[in-house]
Amino acid sequence: MTVVRGTEFAGLDRAIDRTVHDRFGSAESPGILFSGGVDSSLLAWELREAPGLTLVTVGVTGSPDLAAARSAADRLALRWYPVTVAPDEVHEIGRRIDPETRGASPTSRPVLVALACAIARSPVATLLCGQGIDELFLGYAHFHGLDAEAAARRVEADLARAQDDDGPRTRRIARRFDRTVHAPFLEPEFVAAALAIPIEHRMPSPVPKDLFRRFAEHRGLPAELAARPKRAVQYGTGIERVLRATRRRADRPQ
Repeated sequence: MTVVRGTEFAGLDRAIDRTVHDRFGSAESPGILFSGGVDSSLLAWELREAPGLTLVTVGVTGSPDLAAARSAADRLALRWYPVTVAPDEVHEIGRRIDPETRGASPTSRPVLVALACAIARSPVATLLCGQGIDELFLGYAHFHGLDAEAAARRVEADLARAQDDDGPRTRRIARRFDRTVHAPFLEPEFVAAALAIPIEHRMPSPVPKDLFRRFAEHRGLPAELAARPKRAVQYGTGIERVLRATRRRADRPQ
């Protein structure tokens, strides 16, 4: 894989300054939907001096995301607010957002429920999320084994879903709980800067999202956080397991 040097991150540097710092750097008490992975950790790092910044993490008791986020927040020395949800609460919130998840794919729905649980219990009203990085920097497993042309087509499809379906659903869910959610990595300027990097440079390597991880370290994120592996939110929070157990019970013969 071609190595992109720090000076070649200039476009991404300008974009993240404008979509993150200029918009939210002086916001009062912003929050970040925080898993402890590289995407949300970079947002936290970039906004570490914002007044009242709070990192909000959701998960069932004992979930990997709660443990990972606690250690990452400690490493960054930032305020952390854990949201531990019981199965009954997961199902109740799932019912409340049902109008916004109808027609969502089987993969998207547990992600939306997990986000809704964090949004509903967030102590702050303005939240940022790391949505967009897996689409732009080929972080999903389905990119492995594709050639550059096929990967570029899949990026286009994934990005369209994030911008036109999952993103609007997330914003509507937030409004149901009197919250707002912003995705700086899906802002047009950041998307354009990422897509300007040749697809060959963003192709999967043995390390998922390797290029973005190197960009995060270039921005100053501690190396151990830039390199940290991360499970998908529906699995890392344990919420997909809760929903799956309910589906299994519903499918049993009566």
